[in-house]
Amino acid sequence: MKERSSGIRHEVGQRFRKITSAREVITIGAAVVLLVLFTSITGGEFISARVLSILAIRFSEVGIIVLGVAMVMICGEFDLSVGSVSALGGLAVVGLYQLGLNPFLAIAIAVGVGVTAGTINGLVSVKSGLPSFIVTLGAMMMWRGIVTLITKGYTLIFDVRESHPAFYTIIRGEWGVVSAPLLWFVGIATMLVLLLNFSRFGNHVFATGGNKEAARAMGINTSKIKVTCFMIVSGLAAFTGVTQVTRIRGFQAMHGTGMELMVIAAVVVGGTRLGGGVGTIIGAALGSIIITFLEFGLIMARVPGFWYKVILGIIIVAVATVNEVLEKRRK
Repeated sequence: MKERSSGIRHEVGQRFRKITSAREVITIGAAVVLLVLFTSITGGEFISARVLSILAIRFSEVGIIVLGVAMVMICGEFDLSVGSVSALGGLAVVGLYQLGLNPFLAIAIAVGVGVTAGTINGLVSVKSGLPSFIVTLGAMMMWRGIVTLITKGYTLIFDVRESHPAFYTIIRGEWGVVSAPLLWFVGIATMLVLLLNFSRFGNHVFATGGNKEAARAMGINTSKIKVTCFMIVSGLAAFTGVTQVTRIRGFQAMHGTGMELMVIAAVVVGGTRLGGGVGTIIGAALGSIIITFLEFGLIMARVPGFWYKVILGIIIVAVATVNEVLEKRRK
């Protein structure tokens, strides 16, 4: 009986270590440091209810995409098209609504458009053998160009607060610091944690990113795994586009521009290895918090905007280097 109890504790411990690691502890420490620093600089305004509400919404919208990008990077690939796919999803829901479609049906189609874009990215990457970095870079430009051609640069209005209050509440509702996007983020994060750490598919994702050839030798369809991950991230990006256009009540062709590097930075900061095979959903979520704190903290501290990109670039290189060192020591 004692041996069985010990075995259960050991298995639970292994599962927990798979979900979290020392990298997450370091990331939590960094988030706390930033929180204390910016709270001190802004005289406490950084933790006011108003600012925390804004931070929660921004973190949620960025974080949902970060969760998907983490899946793709753990399986050893990159996706630079998420900002453009987010714009594509936003345009789809606004355009379909203006054509008279129910917004709930419009959002389903918009997410479907995103999943289709991800499927294309994945299939082109695995079938052509080209690096996903190049494939999704081309997709980023292509989708952005299509969005611009359709809108011709004009702003499209999307205000559903009075016409469809139920839709607005589900997608954009806000109750103090808690908001609908935050609840969506928590729900999606929970599902992906379970999928990645307690399912055969999750094991296959790690195996594919860790050693693709070994995974194939084990009978894993690595191409299917990669395409599925691309579908997940693009579907989440399109959904985020819907939440954002609902929040700002309109759509512009430049929606989501620059988001690609921000979410990759968050995933890297969260401890995901650039080479694949190592990473956690919780780490990615923590990385989103750090990037959000950094973005808003510098703005509130009245630091010139270009410094954000300078610091972000330094962080990406520094954290990626630390991750590689930790991985080599682990081996």
